[in-house]
Amino acid sequence: MREHDMMQIAHSFERHVSQELNQGFPELKGRVELGSERRKAFSGCAKLNDSEHGLFGVAQGSGQEEVAALVAHDLVWSVTQDFGASLDRQIENNLHCPGSTQERVARVDALVQTKLKEIFLPTVAKMRSRSVLQKEFGNAELRASIAKVVDLPDGKKRLYVSHLGDARVYLLRGERLTQMTEDGTGLAEHRASEFLTQEEYEQIDQARAPAELSSEHQQLFALRNDVVSVTGKNVTRIMPEVETYDIFSGDRLVIVNAGVQHNLTARDIKNCLNVVSDDLQAEDVLQRAADDEVGRKSFRPSRAQAGDLAVVVHTI
Repeated sequence: MREHDMMQIAHSFERHVSQELNQGFPELKGRVELGSERRKAFSGCAKLNDSEHGLFGVAQGSGQEEVAALVAHDLVWSVTQDFGASLDRQIENNLHCPGSTQERVARVDALVQTKLKEIFLPTVAKMRSRSVLQKEFGNAELRASIAKVVDLPDGKKRLYVSHLGDARVYLLRGERLTQMTEDGTGLAEHRASEFLTQEEYEQIDQARAPAELSSEHQQLFALRNDVVSVTGKNVTRIMPEVETYDIFSGDRLVIVNAGVQHNLTARDIKNCLNVVSDDLQAEDVLQRAADDEVGRKSFRPSRAQAGDLAVVVHTI
């Protein structure tokens, strides 16, 4: 594909997804350090904020030139086609089938969980087929967190989350901010293998700079950015983590890409949400706060990274 054609497609895709599929604040083209000037002209992130169909998420692509933007926006578009109105009809049919409420909800759980397990496959298939003729897609990678909110009988609500990589989903309930996803990083693998306790993991993960940690833990600080759970040409098995949660009216769903969660601590995010009650304004404030961390004199060495930024906030 010619260079000019790829740029046009990327601009068109980015504009379409941003205008039609994201009801929230636009993603922020952050202070990107790596890549060409053409790469820096595009955001490698795409946001999904579709309250009509209960679909929310953040996708982040990586790759040469416009590829990062293309793969991220392609995932968001694919999700809306497979998990929007068509999935809602299937959910509705299952909820009206014979059986007890518990049985009907169990069928919905199985349906949505199965769908979410396959959420990345259409985009990954496109990435691999494109790489045959377009070398730019050869090293493309994708990570994302996608959430589906479903209304159940008796006024109950269910949150389903499909997750791959280091985008995060948080839930704010009252004064408590809970991380709902597990990072696919080297640091998280150390915790899973019991090399680190939960307390040690959180201390490293939330440190603002390596200097705050013991010498032993300073060596592990960089593993926060060592992403091992992504899609790409060297990944043969794409199995995102899928989790299910009961949620309630008044809960706030917060989805952030790697750039935001690397630059802001959980306390930073919580403090912002407690001050800013409007969801759209909260998205803007969090994205800009994450970008401001890169501009501080204390940027190096610290947890902050220069990169594109995306936040979705939705009050249930």
